[in-house]
Amino acid sequence: MRQPIGPEIVFELGGAAAPALSPDGATVAFVHAAVIDGKRVSWIESAPVEGGAPRRLTGGPSDSAPTWSPDGTALAFLRPSTSDAGSPRQIWLLPMDGGEAQRLTDLPHAVGAFDWLPDGSGMIASVDVDPHRGARDGSGTTVVRDVYYRGDALGYREDAWYQLFRIDAMSGEATQLTTGTYNHAHPVVSPDGRWVAFTADRTVDRERRRPFGSELCVMSTLGVGGGHVERLTPGVMSAGKPCWSPDGRSLAVSVTDMSQRHQAYLERIERYSGRRTRLTDDTVNPQTGFFPIAGPPAMVWTEDGIIFAADANGRSGVYRADADGSGKVEALRAEAELINGIDVSSDGRSMAIVSTTPDAPGEIVAINEDSQAVLTNVSDDFLEAHEVGVVEQFAIERDGWTIPCGLVFPPNFDPEQSYPLVLEIHGGPNGFFGEGFNVLHQVIAGAGYIVLFVNPRGSSTFGADFTDAVTEDWGGEDSRDLLAALDEICARPYVDASRVGVHGYSYGGYMTTWLIGHDEQRRFKAAVAGAPVVNLWSMWGVSDIGPSWGSYQWGDVPDDNFDWYRERSPMSYVGNVQCPVLILHGEHDWRVPISQGEEYFAGLRYRGKTAEMVRFPGCSHLMMRVGDPALVREYYERMVGWFDRYLK
Repeated sequence: MRQPIGPEIVFELGGAAAPALSPDGATVAFVHAAVIDGKRVSWIESAPVEGGAPRRLTGGPSDSAPTWSPDGTALAFLRPSTSDAGSPRQIWLLPMDGGEAQRLTDLPHAVGAFDWLPDGSGMIASVDVDPHRGARDGSGTTVVRDVYYRGDALGYREDAWYQLFRIDAMSGEATQLTTGTYNHAHPVVSPDGRWVAFTADRTVDRERRRPFGSELCVMSTLGVGGGHVERLTPGVMSAGKPCWSPDGRSLAVSVTDMSQRHQAYLERIERYSGRRTRLTDDTVNPQTGFFPIAGPPAMVWTEDGIIFAADANGRSGVYRADADGSGKVEALRAEAELINGIDVSSDGRSMAIVSTTPDAPGEIVAINEDSQAVLTNVSDDFLEAHEVGVVEQFAIERDGWTIPCGLVFPPNFDPEQSYPLVLEIHGGPNGFFGEGFNVLHQVIAGAGYIVLFVNPRGSSTFGADFTDAVTEDWGGEDSRDLLAALDEICARPYVDASRVGVHGYSYGGYMTTWLIGHDEQRRFKAAVAGAPVVNLWSMWGVSDIGPSWGSYQWGDVPDDNFDWYRERSPMSYVGNVQCPVLILHGEHDWRVPISQGEEYFAGLRYRGKTAEMVRFPGCSHLMMRVGDPALVREYYERMVGWFDRYLK
C-alpha cells in the first residue's frame, strides 16, 4: 500500500537537472542528484535521445554543469578541486572514448559558468576571484567598502569579484581577461570565436543595484585592445544569458527594464549599429534563472527565430520569437508543466528539458519534431511507494483581476468528511505557484490537510501589470486576494473553517505575520512563519538586497518614507496576534536576516503570546533548496507538528 508523503521525502526523492545535448544530437548528458548517507551528492549521467537506460559518466560526489566540447569528444563539467566539497570548483574534462575525468584548471578561486571556444581550443569562464579565500578564520576583521558586502548563500564578498578568464583546453593555463570592481557572468562565445558576450554590473549606480543589476557586454576573447568592454544595454535593470545570431553580427538577450523590474522580455541587439529591438511582450516571461544557485537557461538563434524557455500563466513553455522584430511569438511546447532546465540543438530541431508536472517530480525529456522520450526515471521508486495528493486548479475574480488558485487534497480524500486547511503563501513577492510538483504542499497534504495556494497580485507570469501591482503595496490588495480565496474555499462542505492554519516563507512569512496581525475574524488558529520579513525599516539595512531591491519594492529609503514603512511592517501589529505562532529561521540567512525573526518572537513573548522560535544552524535563506537535508526534514516536521498540535 502506498504511503502519504512525509518529511522523509528530503532523503527519498532524487532529481535530474542541467540537460546538455551532444553536438550530434544523439545523447543528453545531465546531472543526477540524490541524498546519500545524509549528504547531498550529484554526478553526471547520459542517455540516448531515443530512450534507453542512462549511463553513469562520473563518480561525484559534487559534479555539475556538463558541457560538451564542440566536436563531442569530451565533456567538461565542474567539480571541487579536492575531495573536500568546500574546495573551489574547477573545470574537469572527461574523454568520451574512455578513461577517467581529469582536472583541467588549478585555480585558487572557484570557476562558475563557462563556454567552449568553437574550435575546441579552450573556454571562456567566469571565475570568482576572492583574495580573502582561506584567510577568514574567524579571528580577523572584515573590511567592507560596498553596500553589497555579503551575499546570501555566497558569504562575505569584500573584494571578491567574478572575472572572465580564457582557459586553454590542453594545459589548463588561465589568462585573466577582465579586471575591476565588477562582476562578470554567463559568458557566451561568438560563432567565429573572436568575441564573448556576457553580463556585468558595470553601471554607474551599480552599488545601488547589486546583486541583481547587470547589462549585456561584449569583449574580445583574446583581451585585445586592453581588454576593452563594450556595453550594449545601458539603462536596463538586468540582462540574462545571451545568444549570438548565426552570422555573429547580432545578439538576443532577455532583459528586465527599470519600470517592470520582475517582467523580462526578449531583445535583439544589432551590435555594429547599436540598434535594439524588443521581440516579446509581457504575455510570456523568459526564464532568468535563480540567483545565485542557477543561472539563466540557454537560448539558441536559428534560421527560423530565437528559441527560449519562458513562463506564462503559471506554466512553462518553449517558445520561438521572430528575430526581425515582428512581435510574433510561437509556442513550440506549452503544457501543464514547469520547465526547470533546457538545452536546444543549434538547428532548433531537437531539445532536452527538465519537466515537472503537478503529480510527478522532474525528469529529463528529449523532444524532436515528431516524437519525445522520457530519458530518466529518478522518481519512479518514490512514486510507486507514495500517494501523491491530487491538485485542483481554479481561479477567483476580485477587484477586476483574475486570481489563480489551487488546492492539494490529502491522500484518500473523502468529500463527505471534514478536513483542516492550511493556506500556503509563496515568496517573492514576485514568485508564483506553478503547475509543477511542490514538495512542501505534498508534505502538508500528506499529513492530512487540504492545502490552499494562491497567486495574489504581485505574482509573476501573469503579465507585467499584475506582477507590479504589489510594488509599494505590501500587505494591501495582495492580502485581500488571499483572504478572498480563503473565504471562498472555506464555504466548501469538506473544509472545516474552524481549523485553518497559515504558512509562508520569506515574503510568504511576511504575509503570514501580516495576516495574523489583522485577523479580526479569527480565521487562523495556528501560524508558521519561515524566515519572515517583519520590520521593513530594519530589513532595509541588514538584508543583502535591502538597499537595492528593498528601495524599489517599498519606495524610497526608510528615513524618507518612515510612516509607510511603519504602517506596512507586521511588527507594528504584533499585539493583535491571537493564534499560536512558530517561527523557523536559518542563522546564516543574509537575505532575511534572523534578526527579523528574533524581533517578532520577542514582540510576541513580551506580550504573553504563544510562540516558539527554532533556529537552524548554518542555514542560509536558501535552506529549503540547498540546506542540510536533516535540517530541511526537521523544518517540515516542526511545521506539521505545530499544525497537528493546534488544528487537530
